[in-house]
Amino acid sequence: MAFAGILLFLSGLFGITNGFVALLDHGYHETTYEHGQRFLIFDYDAWGWIWIIVGMVQILAGVGVLVGSRAARLSGIVPASACLVGQLMFLSAFPWWSVVTMALSVLVILGLVAEPRHVPGMPV
Repeated sequence: MAFAGILLFLSGLFGITNGFVALLDHGYHETTYEHGQRFLIFDYDAWGWIWIIVGMVQILAGVGVLVGSRAARLSGIVPASACLVGQLMFLSAFPWWSVVTMALSVLVILGLVAEPRHVPGMPV
């Protein structure tokens, strides 16, 4: 559980960093001139706030997982899944960063869903 909690916390920090970059430097994520102030669906400010909110939820869930809360384990799956799907939007701008962050999200989900060894018979 400590592994999943630390990865969830780290993924939250990455999300918050990604959000602040989208808010403060709109041109950073542009791949072509035609994108303008839009990034696929929303503008950069909306994506920045989405990433900041998802990152904060991930950090709170990561702290909860480290404390041992079962509810945090269950609720940590949702922002990790949102991060996984959200990184698909960034594949064209930063393919390596997106793939690494998506792999991190998969590891978080796997760690949260896996049955803890110290509590036999207690599935998520």
